Amino acid sequence: MLFLAIAATAWMMLHQAQHSVSGASQHNVAFNLGYQHAQRLKVAAARAAMDVLGMAGADKQGAGATASYQTDYRLQRMQIQADSLGLERWGANDRRHQGLLLEIRASLVDLNAALDQAAGSSVSTGSLGKVPLLPALNRAESAFSNYAASLTEPTQLQATHYLFASPVLLWWLLILLLIESAALTWVVFAT
Repeated sequence: MLFLAIAATAWMMLHQAQHSVSGASQHNVAFNLGYQHAQRLKVAAARAAMDVLGMAGADKQGAGATASYQTDYRLQRMQIQADSLGLERWGANDRRHQGLLLEIRASLVDLNAALDQAAGSSVSTGSLGKVPLLPALNRAESAFSNYAASLTEPTQLQATHYLFASPVLLWWLLILLLIESAALTWVVFAT
């Protein structure tokens, strides 16, 4: 019985320490709509840039390869538009991250202009001039990553109530483990 009590106490201590280090469950952030939009924007932006580069190289291979890239490019541009609108709506309620959301907005303007220019679109980019694709993509990817990372901070997660949430509990468990160890030592050496 004493061994079982020591094992249970040690397990609770390790579980409490792990929870203290991790802050809160990563499971909760997966249901955050802002996080989901940022992750989908990240993938769609990278794929759209790859499609634009593929279209430039596929011109030499023929119309079939170009059509494949163009189809995926249009799909990724629609995904970027949908998720940027979704993030705009979500951002209206996210007062803590307004600076990061502004950076995402600005980087999306540059990225869309760079994609249009690289794809040879006739859409006017206004006063932006020539926008290089890879730096615009890097800026946008950084903005998406920074926003998503800010949502995974323990203070931002809405963690569920946890059985071992008190840091004081760790000290009580340590004291209980010492008492149990002393009792085990007494049982072993008393006989």
